Amino acid sequence: MIMSNEQTIMSNEQFNKLYSALTGIASVQAKEALNIEDVVLYTGLAKSTIYKLCWAQKLPYYKDPQGRTLHFKKSEIEGWMLAHRTPTAAELAAQARAHCANNPR
Repeated sequence: MIMSNEQTIMSNEQFNKLYSALTGIASVQAKEALNIEDVVLYTGLAKSTIYKLCWAQKLPYYKDPQGRTLHFKKSEIEGWMLAHRTPTAAELAAQARAHCANNPR
């Protein structure tokens, strides 16, 4: 990297890596059926983590007829990523108030 006038200029290698990543993400957005590399880009998880989640049957996936290649449905991956919502502090406080109102001691 070259620093000049408080601007950071990317090297050609850095630019090519960034361009490849953005191109890969754009191609994932257009697909419904994803392969393992697409899921890596889409979720930001490591390939080994995805394999472990599939093995533990925590991530929905499909196999080809020979059982060699994993395939994923984008909508199911989105559902999996959004399945474990954490409530806000305000929601927890409202639940606590409702519980106390319904269960007086």
